[in-house]
Amino acid sequence: MNGIRKRAGIFLMGLFWFTALFSLHASALAGHEILIHSPNITADESSPDHYEYSGFFALDGSNLVWMNTWAERKIEEKCVLNRIYLMNLTDNSIVMISGTPGIHQESEFRPPVAVSGRYIVWSEFGRDDLFLYDATRGRETALTSDGSAPDQQLQNAFPDIDGDRVVWAKRKPYLSSNDQDIVFMNLTTGTRQNISTAAADQTDPSISGSRIVWTDKRNEPGGGDIYLYDLGTGITQPICTERGLQQKPKISGTSIVWMDYRNGKPAVYLYNISSGTTIRISRDLFVTDAPLLSGDLVVWQEYSDFDLRDERAGTIVVYNTISGVREILPVNTTHPQLLAVGQNRIVYADPDFKTLDEGFVHLFVMDVPVSAPVSLTDVTSPPGPAQEKTVTDPVPGKTENHAATAFPGAVPFSIGVGILLCRIMNGRSKK
Repeated sequence: MNGIRKRAGIFLMGLFWFTALFSLHASALAGHEILIHSPNITADESSPDHYEYSGFFALDGSNLVWMNTWAERKIEEKCVLNRIYLMNLTDNSIVMISGTPGIHQESEFRPPVAVSGRYIVWSEFGRDDLFLYDATRGRETALTSDGSAPDQQLQNAFPDIDGDRVVWAKRKPYLSSNDQDIVFMNLTTGTRQNISTAAADQTDPSISGSRIVWTDKRNEPGGGDIYLYDLGTGITQPICTERGLQQKPKISGTSIVWMDYRNGKPAVYLYNISSGTTIRISRDLFVTDAPLLSGDLVVWQEYSDFDLRDERAGTIVVYNTISGVREILPVNTTHPQLLAVGQNRIVYADPDFKTLDEGFVHLFVMDVPVSAPVSLTDVTSPPGPAQEKTVTDPVPGKTENHAATAFPGAVPFSIGVGILLCRIMNGRSKK
């Protein structure tokens, strides 16, 4: 009997501290949700001979882009079709900006797709070149023309864009070191320059204004560090060279975030360029996916160390780099899928309600103070239900409001567990 009480006491003690820790961090983000629908947003695994899915979403202002893939279920000589769509969240119009096979492409597209203002940029597996779509002109052009040259196997991939400035990873010729470098191009002037040609791979570039960050393996071929280059000063500097792997950095203004494995499991770290300080912003007892960054907001997915199921429950976490406040995106599913972040908006998929299979994504618009650098139109006049121009029977959108309160029951439950634990321990002491 004493053994049972002891085990119960240990279990309840662990449960008490876990729920207490959770309740301290689980405040919900304030804002409202809008359902976005398009017949071109699909995820279909039901067919025995093919599958189709939408992914690699990107958001900037009112422009939402994504890649759709249709593929046969066979190994050899299978047909794969890609489409890239652009949705304008202001007037709910949709246009297919590119497809393969097509005029410009013959092979599959290579993610990611990057968007900034009027420009969308992506790459292709076959030619290994970059392609640019100008939404103002409604025209696609090849941004590079040196991919997959005979006997060289050059490769242009992993683009990012900010305004008229593009960065990407470019592989050296096959007969040389064949590692990846970082390249920059100004779309207005047409000038190109190498940003980093150091030994080993430099990849995963991200750009904000005059600053470029990337994953750098010059000192850790089996791992990776985070490096920064400033176009204004011409100076390259290491941002993080801790042991283990640091990868997938994002930059916005004076903030840099990345996925960090220094302690063995993935966590999210933040570097402030102005202060030169680095902090961990993801929680203990959780593992994370790679973070997204827009303005002052860092967004990522977290999974509890205590959830050992094959399909773990997750949360979407939002961290404000100015206030240091960490909040949880209020969703009605335990398995949300983070898709894109732009300004005060977060796009995610819900596998339980209005799913990708049904052509829906969920747009969460955060409440922001008037003084914040976000257009009031974006907050007070959110986009309505999305539909393709040719659709005559639009699917109505739905808006839900969320207050910034703690998850209900977290604190009372912790207190109740604590009282029960005290009673059990008190009973043991009397015996």
